[in-house]
Amino acid sequence: MTTAKNTSASSCESVSQPDTLIGALEDVWTRIPQRVALIHPAGQMTYAQLGRAVSKLAEAYRGLGIRPGDRIVCSLSNRPEQIIAMGAAWACGAVHAGVDYQFTPTELSAVLDLTQASALATQQGEETQTVHIRLFQPGDAYRELSLSAIIASTDESERGISPLSSQDPAFIFISSGTTGKPKATLGYHGNLCQRWQRLAGWLRFGPDDVHLAQLPLSHGFGLMMAMAALLKGGRLVLMNDFSAEEALRTIAAHRVTVLNGAPAHFKLILDRLDRTRHDIRTLRFSVGTAATFPPSLIRAIWDELGVDFMFMYGSSEGVGVATTDREEMLLGSVGRPAPGSVSIVGPDREALPAGGIGEVAFSRKVFPVRYYSKPDESSPEVNSSEEWYYSGDLGRLDEQGRLYVLGRLKHQIDRGGLKVDPVEVEGALLRCTGISDAAVIGLPNPILGEAVCACIVPAPGYMPSLVQLRTILSSDLASYKLPEELCIVDHIPRTQIGKVDLDRLRSNVAAASAQQLRGA
Repeated sequence: MTTAKNTSASSCESVSQPDTLIGALEDVWTRIPQRVALIHPAGQMTYAQLGRAVSKLAEAYRGLGIRPGDRIVCSLSNRPEQIIAMGAAWACGAVHAGVDYQFTPTELSAVLDLTQASALATQQGEETQTVHIRLFQPGDAYRELSLSAIIASTDESERGISPLSSQDPAFIFISSGTTGKPKATLGYHGNLCQRWQRLAGWLRFGPDDVHLAQLPLSHGFGLMMAMAALLKGGRLVLMNDFSAEEALRTIAAHRVTVLNGAPAHFKLILDRLDRTRHDIRTLRFSVGTAATFPPSLIRAIWDELGVDFMFMYGSSEGVGVATTDREEMLLGSVGRPAPGSVSIVGPDREALPAGGIGEVAFSRKVFPVRYYSKPDESSPEVNSSEEWYYSGDLGRLDEQGRLYVLGRLKHQIDRGGLKVDPVEVEGALLRCTGISDAAVIGLPNPILGEAVCACIVPAPGYMPSLVQLRTILSSDLASYKLPEELCIVDHIPRTQIGKVDLDRLRSNVAAASAQQLRGA
């Protein structure tokens, strides 16, 4: 627990700061009850209203038999009920597991099975105003209630917040994992409360800030930025489906001060920005993540949006590095991790000297990574005694301790035994005049094993040939890294947080190739 001294003349008592996420939220809605917390298409909600809704749902959960430690899966879009359901889970001592609201029944079933959830909060469709809670019972039976009806009820009976400690789990972060099966990373109240409060302090978040919450709250980064805002009494403007035009309109209408996103979000906003129509003067800070930010894009964010910028590299496992240093970012670095917290290791997982390229590993002493597993299973990841968490990312540390992330180990293209990093080729493509967006994949090749395929979205009026593109790129890339296939696409499919959706992209390229064969 963190304590701070009260230095007023009337008291020398020690003031305890909340060391759980629900305690910190309760502190905010108690101190500034009438300040607006959430803005959404249907209206707005004050901190007092948020607190009452959380308390009502927590009481309903208790009535349904939810007990401390139970898992509640929440499959909702960016709407107030997502925040309410999360707070209510904590208030009754349960663990919140957020998943994408577009998950299929098969995907949801896998998460429910993995977490052994006691309840599921879900919506019937993107536009519906009704959110349902299903309480699972032994066998295949379940009870269903309307979350919206619970929030709207006049019942004021409540038992307050169930006792929690900083060591209790608060979240299960769901990610697909490298095997395609969902992985469930545990996040704890004390660790997250401390980290997110520290982040909010670093970025000078306060009650006057207005944050555009266009990143999915079911994802670690979107949730972290939203919670950092709320823990400082800020205002969230909830947006579900990102549109650059709608984002710019919202920034002006609600005087947004903080804008976050992946490179694709910022590039789309910058491409759409028209200062005769869009007033963005209230913006002061942006945080970027999910993929590499080319120096040209970072400069445009500084110059065109007029904001300070922080790049954040990390994962849902709770590991990461961040920097606001302009020189570091322009060099391509993601920051300087604390000494001993990050190592670069070779295939034998032995540390490499400065400058060596290998896998980025995080110290578990600094970043305590743990996964959830069923009570009847023994997960080697949970019970691992390894000192390091191996990220699967390729990187290097320079002599000054700056970390550079060079791509994913498993996403490398094996071209005749030579490894090609798609991220490096994508970066070179995005520096080319006339290319709006790009992604790189490996295509099966009977001789090489894999061939480098560049998928590009050309700017209007520009249609390069493969020969032209190879000539342009030859000054930046070795010959074996140059694209051998070129696919012109209308758009690069991306996930909600802006990462390239590789499975969809490969399917689109395969479909386009099949269409060409049929046409021939």
